[in-house]
Amino acid sequence: MEITITTPILLFPALSLILLAYTEKFLRLGLRSRVLKKQYEENKSAHIIEQIENLRKRLHLIRNMQAFGTGSFFLCICSIFLLFIGESYIAQYTFWFGMVFMMIALFLGFREITLSAAALKLALDDEEDAFKTF
Repeated sequence: MEITITTPILLFPALSLILLAYTEKFLRLGLRSRVLKKQYEENKSAHIIEQIENLRKRLHLIRNMQAFGTGSFFLCICSIFLLFIGESYIAQYTFWFGMVFMMIALFLGFREITLSAAALKLALDDEEDAFKTF
């Protein structure tokens, strides 16, 4: 299969948006972890510890998502450079590895979404427990 210079260039908008979304998630989780830490200092609840552990796992996943997404972007740029200098065979493999990196980042994103749903359940369980005390 031959790739042209437009093939990796088509991914630039998608890669940029995905990296932006990953960064936004990371920032929001950082803020949420600070809030939970403050809540834990005030109220030593088991639910808060579970939420903090969940956040720790999610932050780790998001960091890896960003790393693989950035690696994918880098490899796409390398494949463009290789196409410019006429190394289409190497460019194909570089582009292929970039796609593998993106697939890994997307898989990690899916995993983070499942952990996010679990975190929401923990938060709702905590609210339900608070409601039962009234």
